[in-house]
Amino acid sequence: MNDLILQEAQRTISSRRLYAKSENERRYCEINEKIPQIAEINRQLAQTAIKILDTLKEGENVQQRLEVLQRQNLEAQEISAKLLQNYGYPSDYLDMHYTCEQCQDTGYANGGMCDCLKKLFATLAVNKMNEHAQLSLSSFDQFSLEYYRNKTDAQNNDCYTVMESILRACQGYAQKFSANSPSLLFYGNTGLGKTHLSLSIANEVLRKGYDVIYDSIINLLQQVEREHFGREKTEVDTLELLLHVDLLILDDLGTEFDTPFYVSTIYNIINTRINRGLPTIINTNLDLMGIRRRYEERIVSRLFAVYECMHFVGSDIRLMKKLNSAPLV
Repeated sequence: MNDLILQEAQRTISSRRLYAKSENERRYCEINEKIPQIAEINRQLAQTAIKILDTLKEGENVQQRLEVLQRQNLEAQEISAKLLQNYGYPSDYLDMHYTCEQCQDTGYANGGMCDCLKKLFATLAVNKMNEHAQLSLSSFDQFSLEYYRNKTDAQNNDCYTVMESILRACQGYAQKFSANSPSLLFYGNTGLGKTHLSLSIANEVLRKGYDVIYDSIINLLQQVEREHFGREKTEVDTLELLLHVDLLILDDLGTEFDTPFYVSTIYNIINTRINRGLPTIINTNLDLMGIRRRYEERIVSRLFAVYECMHFVGSDIRLMKKLNSAPLV
């Protein structure tokens, strides 16, 4: 783990603990003012530690006296909880409420790093990495089906119908997204909306609180290569993040250089994420035959057998937009 990002995550966890304590003190002050009976109970409970020390010092009938103190404390807490409810408060209003109950906002539990600290570290690392992404988020509302109207594909299928079905599938995928969602392969010619819809999914998934990495595959592979061969020191381990992030979006598969390192890295990413049950979205301008010609069988078999494939059809939307915006001469 990168020390700087870990320290930032630990500072955030510490601030959560401080906030929990300050909120607990605020609630105590509020209740002590509004419900005098509870204020007296709290005063008595605060004396328990002193009574326990006195009991231990005296050394007579220690176990019996400690049991009496414990029973009195429990009875006092029950009375306090009932009083809170009578005044319209939750019975646990005076309990300490941590963001993470497992570690009580310390970042560590059961002799190791708590899941909350691991998750926060991953989120900060992903955010740091996405600062350099070349892509910006899109939305489903900005995706217009009008560009596909009155067009047919090579098999004479209606492009509008096909793309309407793909749009609905992507919206449903984003709405129901979970860590166990399937992986998607978007393929088809350039300018048909693959990047737009994959980033619209990313937009919704981010809103749900999941971490997403999105960038062109060539940018990501080049970064992994620089780190692997020691040509660049960064705050994050790019490959490690690609293997663990909640949702990975690889844009423009097939534009990367055909080198042994890139091929093995692509296989590692695809295979590892499949084995971990983590969803990936891959966009490519290659058709199915192009994918078979470009990549070795171990990659092709995993893409076609595991990924849900969606064939984008129509005419180049970017070109149509450019032609529509061109000045008349």
